[in-house]
Amino acid sequence: MGTSLSWQTDAQLVDAVERRLEAEPHVDWRGIALKASDGVVSLSGFVHSFADKMAAEQAAAHVRGARGVANDIQVTPQDERSDPEIATDAVHALRSQATAPNVTLTVRDGFVTLDGTVELMHQRVAAEAAMRHVAGVRGVSNAILVGPGAASPEVRS
Repeated sequence: MGTSLSWQTDAQLVDAVERRLEAEPHVDWRGIALKASDGVVSLSGFVHSFADKMAAEQAAAHVRGARGVANDIQVTPQDERSDPEIATDAVHALRSQATAPNVTLTVRDGFVTLDGTVELMHQRVAAEAAMRHVAGVRGVSNAILVGPGAASPEVRS
């Protein structure tokens, strides 16, 4: 989170987050509503991709004075895709991440759940990051555990 500034009002914080979102070239921020209370920024509204939702959250979190971010943005993909189509692309995205060999996934209504075990935290983070650019993904739940024992080089769907 950005450094807290006691002199910054919630209205100033909303203005600063708005400017930050406007500066993000890959986020269509016009569908995002902002509110702040005691330094906590609330994001709501609609975007067309999970990547946009996460980029908006990161942008708000890096504004000086933001003490927390509540991300209630809904993802409404421009082109609806079936869960099997999303799952197929998500599996391919995981396969491209050689760092997440022992991870499985399920897709329900565009929401991906990642499960399995990896040896290092960066593998868990990389698996989730791979889902951000899969078309049709509306959200990701990362239930991957970090610990020894990730031995299988195979990704299952």
